[in-house]
Amino acid sequence: MLKSAVDIGTNSIRLLIMDTAKMRRVFKRVDITRLGEGVGKGLLQPEPMVRTANKIALYVDEAKEYGTIPEAFATSAVRDAENRTEFCDMVKQRAGIDVEVIDGDTEAKLDFTGATALFSKEVPKLVIDIGGGSTEFIKGGETVNNKFSLNMGSVRFTERFVSAGDLAGLYKETENMLGPHLSDIIGTGEIIGIGGTITGLAAIDIGLEEYDASKIQGYFLGAGNIKEMRQWFSMASSEEIRSLKGMQKGREDIILAGTAILEKSLDMLNAGGIYVSDWDSLEGYLIEAD
Repeated sequence: MLKSAVDIGTNSIRLLIMDTAKMRRVFKRVDITRLGEGVGKGLLQPEPMVRTANKIALYVDEAKEYGTIPEAFATSAVRDAENRTEFCDMVKQRAGIDVEVIDGDTEAKLDFTGATALFSKEVPKLVIDIGGGSTEFIKGGETVNNKFSLNMGSVRFTERFVSAGDLAGLYKETENMLGPHLSDIIGTGEIIGIGGTITGLAAIDIGLEEYDASKIQGYFLGAGNIKEMRQWFSMASSEEIRSLKGMQKGREDIILAGTAILEKSLDMLNAGGIYVSDWDSLEGYLIEAD
């Protein structure tokens, strides 16, 4: 039996149709809608809300073609917004489905379930998910034993630091946010990265003409390569970044912030790099619901 879900993120929304019994993805679609534009202001803006709700309505129609009606969950941008109820009502009216607004701890658990599904359970894992509005850190083995969510993400930090040319401020804030938690997660066996920033960096590092999940899954992204990409992003124009092989269209203006968050986090963890998973909270949501 097929199941489907819609993940409503700060930067993008995604539809997944999955055969959970066989642990097989049947169909997946990603669209950048920038729901979290102006996320630091505490309110979702009218235009991003409308375009996101309209796209979700199309997702519902697509899922119905597979004989399933998707469940929808929303993360950082919606849960932090004072007008989250207005947005959820809009989705209900336009798409006919309810939106579950999940908290950071739940998001972290779903991240871990999805990210580790295709990895060995023998070695402890630390999963890092850099989203548009927040970054989740989840440590565990067969189950999660430590998790936390920090309000640092590629969209949020682009608006707060990169737009002002303050990369030093971004590094300092990452250090301030992650520092109090560092002793709980440092020294974990394997580090796995998920989310559009990390899978995008892997695609760029490989030089993919078109995104290929099979080449992304399990790829090791070295800390030195991440630093080199961050240095290049900081000097390049949006047009130059957009033209890179592997660069997802619509992510060129936020890739620097996401890369800098990852670079600083790995540096604080004394890590030589990170394994990349193409599976994340979206797969985790359907696996947990099964």
